[in-house]
Amino acid sequence: MSRFNLLDEPWIAVLPNEGRQTDISLLELFRHAEKYRRLAGEMETQNFATLRLLLAVVRTVFSRFDSKGEPYPYLTVDEQMRQTCGVKENDAEGYIKAQEMTWTSLWTAGHFPDIVCRYLEAWRDHFYLFDETYPFYQATRPEIDTYLKKGHPTLVAGRTINRLISESKNKTALFSPVADEGKKKGKDRMTSAELARWLIMFQGYTGLFDKASLVGEGQSPSKGWLFDLGGLYLEGDNLFETILLNDIPSYADRAYGTKKQSPCWEVSGEENMRRLMQGERINNLAQLYTNWSRAICIDPELDTDRTEIGTVKLPAIEHEDNFLEPMTVWHFNKSGEHKDHYTPRKHMSDRAMWRSFGVIAMPSSGNDQRRPEVLSHLNNIRQTIGSRQMTIHAVGLKDDENATSWVPVDEIADSLEINSLMISDPSDLNWTIGAADLTGQVATIYWAFLSDVVKIRNQTTKRSGKVLIDSGMKSFYWAINDPFRRWLASLSPDDAKESRAAEWSDTLRHITEYQARTIVRRATARDYAGIEADGHMINIVTAYNKLQHQLAKKLGKESKPSGERTDRKEVSLESNKPDHRAD
Repeated sequence: MSRFNLLDEPWIAVLPNEGRQTDISLLELFRHAEKYRRLAGEMETQNFATLRLLLAVVRTVFSRFDSKGEPYPYLTVDEQMRQTCGVKENDAEGYIKAQEMTWTSLWTAGHFPDIVCRYLEAWRDHFYLFDETYPFYQATRPEIDTYLKKGHPTLVAGRTINRLISESKNKTALFSPVADEGKKKGKDRMTSAELARWLIMFQGYTGLFDKASLVGEGQSPSKGWLFDLGGLYLEGDNLFETILLNDIPSYADRAYGTKKQSPCWEVSGEENMRRLMQGERINNLAQLYTNWSRAICIDPELDTDRTEIGTVKLPAIEHEDNFLEPMTVWHFNKSGEHKDHYTPRKHMSDRAMWRSFGVIAMPSSGNDQRRPEVLSHLNNIRQTIGSRQMTIHAVGLKDDENATSWVPVDEIADSLEINSLMISDPSDLNWTIGAADLTGQVATIYWAFLSDVVKIRNQTTKRSGKVLIDSGMKSFYWAINDPFRRWLASLSPDDAKESRAAEWSDTLRHITEYQARTIVRRATARDYAGIEADGHMINIVTAYNKLQHQLAKKLGKESKPSGERTDRKEVSLESNKPDHRAD
């Protein structure tokens, strides 16, 4: 029996422009996306996976229809609104331009037209969460048995699907937000709406813990395409804007703009499995956004009080130079398995997003820098959206570094606010990226100061020396974090670049010197006595003065902001009494 249709049932967690968080249906979202502030699921990574589903719907519809709901003259569609033929080579440029014009019309209108809901209604039977024929994001058991000749799907409990818990049968998760109560398996209990959200996320962020497999010789099992991404997306003033800002009708590589969109619900579960098993390369966004890492089967009669699903591993999609993916940071491999190729680069959990601003935002150039397409798209739409504040979000999951399981252990979520024109104009980008790079260079100077302190204290081989450097750098970046974010968010294309750059240099100098003076004020007699190294006497005074000298070389002549009093004298033995605590 078919039940819980995602078109009608409230399951997408959103935050309205006014009011409290609520769940809405897929049809409600596309009818009134402008009334909702943002997605508000259990995790940012879950929101990212859900956003990509919404983008698959939008890209599918508006690759076939214009903003008035009329099919483009370059193609034909059938009664289910499927594109029935490819776009002729001679029509490619006109077709891409038509899609770009549709995007502009949608942005100007400020809401989605009825054609989106009409399309979804045409595929209503494929959006049942529980179904014996077309289960959403799943294959039926007979379809799986067609290929799985031996064994059975791995049974995965709700506590594993729920990434707030991620508990396996063999290891209990500590500090779980949900507890079992006696014989009641509370960790496996979830509503149908929660299961729908976790199912979508699970297909993107899976791991390799399960056993049943349809991965052939020479293929790698998928741990979820999103798991390997340093995910990026843009956020607008409401959910409608967020969806459109991340919808890409045309690429720098124009060939992507003419491909037929093929979301997973438009083909059978058997076909979705077969494509991956045969190594068919994905060439369209809708298929990429709804890609499966697992052939999943859910009992149509499932009692969600004891949620359990069956999973079978599917082959991973190609990682090397897969530039169809627009929502990730790229890494150029100069050695190793993927030498001379780009692969998606995951975010680092201990590194704030602004520290990688150059890697994220720098325009593509040469062989070692590739900009995420979602940011390059801003160049195409800058005249339409104008000057506005927007947020760049970074999302990802940190794994346990165990290659046999890749269990997620932590979520990575960060953001930067910036003016849209500042990130779309290369001339503006160069000096903002330069400020981030300069900060990294000053961080290296501060690290050298901390290393000198460790050397003075003869702690170079002791754990205490590593602790001092690690805690000192953590304190440095913590102090830099908010000021840099505020400075970046305050920038405008009309600003005098030299003045604003000098403003950040001054702030950077003050923060760095303050951090160093904090250590000097706590110096002991031993720190002042110092040691002889390489024929020179070094102590806390010489280390601090060396820091100031290097800052002057890097940041140029010092300029004091008006209204701020700073102490610019070099440290001297007379002006800084040592703390005579025991060494």
